[in-house]
Amino acid sequence: MKKILLSLTTIVLLLSSCIPYSSSYYNTKTLTLSGKYVVSKLDVTSVDQNQSKDSLYTIGTTYINKYIMPPFDSIPVNRFYIQMDYASIRMNLLGVTPYGRDIWEYGQSPNEIFYNVLGNNSLMNAYLQFTYKTKEGGAQTMTFLIEDDGLESLQLKSSGMWINGKFGEKQVITMSLTRVGP
Repeated sequence: MKKILLSLTTIVLLLSSCIPYSSSYYNTKTLTLSGKYVVSKLDVTSVDQNQSKDSLYTIGTTYINKYIMPPFDSIPVNRFYIQMDYASIRMNLLGVTPYGRDIWEYGQSPNEIFYNVLGNNSLMNAYLQFTYKTKEGGAQTMTFLIEDDGLESLQLKSSGMWINGKFGEKQVITMSLTRVGP
């Protein structure tokens, strides 16, 4: 009886200890970030000290926050565009040239903005992080959790900000993006 119990225990331990090392356990997800997106909805949530109401911004409204660096200080819903390829990101579409080329406020050549994808595996959602130069000449780093990466949509959640200093209220912005072009 002891041999059977010992054998059964050994088999269970061997099988359960192999799970983290199986090939499918640490596989990376295939992200499809490339394309041109428009912010179709923006949700601002107070996650710490709940001093202000949560806000939902939809088509025709504009999110304004003087504590965030441009271009994220003013986001007109359904008029704020972001374009990504496999390495770089461009933000805030200003217009189009007569030849059909997009003109971007941030990320236009030769001032490309390269992004990193962090933590992309089957255990957790990935983070999108990039640093860009502001109009004032400073460097601003933005970090977003990729909550959903659909075929024609993308949902990004900011890592949060303290709008009244580090001991004040913390807010998180969730941007729902809809793909509008390649």
